[in-house]
Amino acid sequence: MGYRKLAPEARRELGRQRTAELADLLQAGYAAMGHRDVWAAVMRAGAVHLNHRGPVNAIAIGLQAPEATRVLGYKAWQDEGRQVRKDETGIRIWGPMRGRRGDEPSTLDDPEQQDEAPARGWVSNAVFDISQTDGPPVTPRPISGSPAQVVRNRLIAALTAQGDHRAFLINGVPAEAIDPEDASRALLLKVARTVIESTDGVDAEQVEAEAAAASHVAARILRVPPGPLLVPPSAGWITADPKNPPVKASAVRAITVGRSLAELIGDVCPCCDGTRHTFGRDRADA
Repeated sequence: MGYRKLAPEARRELGRQRTAELADLLQAGYAAMGHRDVWAAVMRAGAVHLNHRGPVNAIAIGLQAPEATRVLGYKAWQDEGRQVRKDETGIRIWGPMRGRRGDEPSTLDDPEQQDEAPARGWVSNAVFDISQTDGPPVTPRPISGSPAQVVRNRLIAALTAQGDHRAFLINGVPAEAIDPEDASRALLLKVARTVIESTDGVDAEQVEAEAAAASHVAARILRVPPGPLLVPPSAGWITADPKNPPVKASAVRAITVGRSLAELIGDVCPCCDGTRHTFGRDRADA
């Protein structure tokens, strides 16, 4: 029986069940993020799934569907002229709870259509990768990647504008004299390191891992071959709150910093047809 045909109490119970399942999935995923391939899948998702996908939802997508390339809700795919195939299992992400207090949790499959309205909580919603749909080809989204030389030069300009005219030296060599891709990766890492070092309570080893992840995310968005990843030490830390472990904070911080760097350096926002905006501004981190 379809969700909309269920009685109100049955809808509420299904919403509670799906929300608990997503929370459990994320908790298990955080425990697995000490594995390099899982950490890499999460960072890739952070770079790929930008449109209305906060860091925690990017983590959820990376854990469930690491090869996904474009995800939308059921109706959103219909609006694109494509149909989700029967019996496909949705990728669960957080969506805003709507309606009056006391109503059943929202389980609409198009959270991206509701993102601007005030939310009174977060519940599990389903999205689907394009590989789970049939229909005519979808018009490719605009590619915002800048040539590595442009990325390198913009990074140099940004660092110089901060007043440190030696900040763009890489091992004592001016960045302009280095291969553009190598220089872009090195400068992204340098800037990410500076940002993350300013965070209280992050030790040196943790800074290096998070900076590597943030620069990796930024490079992917900017279409520059990314550098290697380091699994953060926080992946092995055990705390009293398994739903909010230190590795979650590390992943959220790395994705957020990486997206912000890409927005600062890139030509246009990768997800909004050329419109610049700040990733995650005025949104929950879900």
